[in-house]
Amino acid sequence: MAAFGISLAVIALLVWQGFVSTKGNHLVPTGKIGKVRAQKVDDNEMIVILDFNLKNDSDREMVVRNVEPSIDTADGSPVNGSMIAGKDLANFFRNYPEVGEQYNVPLKARETIAGHEAIDRMVGIRFDMPEETWQKRKDVVLRIEDVTGPIAELKAK
Repeated sequence: MAAFGISLAVIALLVWQGFVSTKGNHLVPTGKIGKVRAQKVDDNEMIVILDFNLKNDSDREMVVRNVEPSIDTADGSPVNGSMIAGKDLANFFRNYPEVGEQYNVPLKARETIAGHEAIDRMVGIRFDMPEETWQKRKDVVLRIEDVTGPIAELKAK
């Protein structure tokens, strides 16, 4: 009976050691949208600038595969937006100075975020909707997907 108890303790210790040693291998990116700026450019077109931070707490690097922006409208239905290329954002800021200045560099596809690193980035998004729909939105959602599958979902009002 004593040998059985000792062997159970040794097995439990080995399992616990396995969990502790692989803790940093699980990629769970987190982040927060800091600033949401919007500009009406046409009767049915809004350009939205999101400034956000993204944090990688794991030991592995994160490589951005996909960025999906959307909003939740007043009736709860989602509306997907289209990403604006980083090079085009400089022209946008130059043509619409009332939006403010560019605080961060744009997030790029295949951008790498090292383990235990936090970055501040921005994205530009085009939504095909009137300004009234934008003003009545519930949430702005930005989903950033890693090449291995984990997703950071950032929300703001």
